[in-house]
Amino acid sequence: MALPPSNERQLDQVVLLFLLALFLLVSPLLAWWAADGNPWYLPYLIWLGLIVAMYRLQGRARKDSHDL
Repeated sequence: MALPPSNERQLDQVVLLFLLALFLLVSPLLAWWAADGNPWYLPYLIWLGLIVAMYRLQGRARKDSHDL
């Protein structure tokens, strides 16, 4: 079975990352990582992780577009 085109895979990855961000930032999981006992920088680490993941997806998309 052939792989889907690169742009379709890229869209799938972006949607999955969006759903992960939505799950982390809006779900009941928010109460867990925003609790008083956690370090103050934990929300910043979560945001940093999301930003780095999006940067890597963007870099991969640029590399794929240059290969065409």
